[in-house]
Amino acid sequence: MQRVVEEISLKAWPAFETINHRGWLMRFADGYTKRANSVTVLDEIGLDIEEKITYCESQYRARKQKPIFRLLSFTKPEVLDEQLATRGYQLIEPSLVMGLRLSERSLNILPTISQETLNDWLVAYHNLKALGEQQSTIHRMILTAIKSEILFVSFKRNEEIVACGIGILESGCLGIFDLVTSPLQRRRGYATAIIQGLLQWGIDKGAYFSYIQVVQANTPGRNLYEKLGYEPMYKYWYRVGYI
Repeated sequence: MQRVVEEISLKAWPAFETINHRGWLMRFADGYTKRANSVTVLDEIGLDIEEKITYCESQYRARKQKPIFRLLSFTKPEVLDEQLATRGYQLIEPSLVMGLRLSERSLNILPTISQETLNDWLVAYHNLKALGEQQSTIHRMILTAIKSEILFVSFKRNEEIVACGIGILESGCLGIFDLVTSPLQRRRGYATAIIQGLLQWGIDKGAYFSYIQVVQANTPGRNLYEKLGYEPMYKYWYRVGYI
């Protein structure tokens, strides 16, 4: 199930370009999000690690991007991790993928969230995250490239969007992405409402499983997901090099 979820999550958050070098997937999306701009190895790391690292580095540097590797705990990445560390790659953002099996029955969730258009959702998200216009443009390109079924939602207070998120449904698995709440409106249940609303949507669409990614240091986020029934599935982390 770990590999299945990982494959689905990569498809749910597409890159603009993907190169498969002997089983190592290099993804490029003009630098927006590490997930869409890193090397992912879905199977065990294999042989010729130094040659593969060097080739991947050349491809990222040719595009004037830092080479980034995303290491998955279930692929036995210890040797690759050590080699990258020796080359000076920085370890950042140890994270978890958490999963939840869904029942066919309704959650009986009241409709407290609002569906948004891509344009309105994107404006709200980037306002809440205080991101720049260039990042918004690349983010839009990624979202419009998604082939899976997608739902943009928000939570409003006094007609103002104070939280938002995305549900992406692929092969019966519902991924929850880009969940954000205004810093002034946290701990009021808005993220819970968004997740529950997206889960209900997924169940109505026939989803049997949901997954969500969270940085390990984000204790409030992990606690929230655990309260909703999510359980840790596997770990991943990034190693970031230099241009």
